[in-house]
Amino acid sequence: MKKVFLNEFTGREIEEGIASGEINCAVVIFGSCESHGPHLPLGPDLFVPTEVARRAAEELDNVVVAPGVPFGTSLHYNKFPLSVTLTYETCIAVAEEVLASLIESGIHRIVILNGHDGNIPALEIAARNVKDQYTEAAIVYIPAWWEITGARMPEDFHEWNGLGHGGEGETSITMAVRPDLVNADDAVSQMPRDIIELEDFMTVIWDIGELSETGATGDPTRASQKKGEKMLDIVTEYLVTMIKDLDERDWNYELRS
Repeated sequence: MKKVFLNEFTGREIEEGIASGEINCAVVIFGSCESHGPHLPLGPDLFVPTEVARRAAEELDNVVVAPGVPFGTSLHYNKFPLSVTLTYETCIAVAEEVLASLIESGIHRIVILNGHDGNIPALEIAARNVKDQYTEAAIVYIPAWWEITGARMPEDFHEWNGLGHGGEGETSITMAVRPDLVNADDAVSQMPRDIIELEDFMTVIWDIGELSETGATGDPTRASQKKGEKMLDIVTEYLVTMIKDLDERDWNYELRS
């Protein structure tokens, strides 16, 4: 098994790898530490994208995986212990400095793989600020890996396309990544039947306490490791294919000849 995590390389290995071009792309992971209900650990938002990135990097050339940031912006999950939450300003600053460090060290191709919904706006702001400062950098942002599986395996899920917080989909993929940390006996269905119907052009700013009595939403009682393995394969394949396509273009987004 080849080495893929940035913090496992020696100083000499990383310096020579960047200088030779053998390392020219980094996947950067942002997660969170927060309750996902009584049945799940606090860390799926870190564990899942880390495993996706590891599997993808093992299939690819020239890619390293930066150590995941384990904390995110979890203000809307604070009702249930234990959310270790960053302000949006802190999340933006951390992301900007991580990205800048990679770029200044010679890695100019970056994929941001986010594992937590609360990080989405902060990471986009950070990426845009960094791109403005380092115009030579190529930055691609995957804000919500779960939307990939929701769109590609609706027939596998009972409701909500498997989405939710600690619901059927997230419980399934955590079973595939860290089965030792899932206690399925404590899973409780939390389907908010009366939630407002959302149109495509509106967003409700909710707090988890308004939707759930357990800290989770969705129906984790329908989760399975088999579904989780399929989810993991789909997201990994998406990431591998995306990076290969970008490599073929030399990471040039310009479509005009």
